[in-house]
Amino acid sequence: MGFIEEFKHAYAGDETHHYHVARKQVTCLHCGGEDFDRGSALLNTTGLTFLRLDWVNREAHLLICAGCGEIRLFLEKPDRV
Repeated sequence: MGFIEEFKHAYAGDETHHYHVARKQVTCLHCGGEDFDRGSALLNTTGLTFLRLDWVNREAHLLICAGCGEIRLFLEKPDRV
């Protein structure tokens, strides 16, 4: 999710949602919750960082548990239910 999408998401005050990854319901491993907020993060590597090419690195999709704040990382974009 890019900056503009993140800004729209934060500004709109979107509520948490349920998500599926690989056709399975995502649940929190810590508290068992099913409500998540979403985000993204770059998966930096030392080689590309050394060459100042961090923007080339892959992006991970984050789901943040609304109950306890645990962060789950996925390479595949979670589907909102």
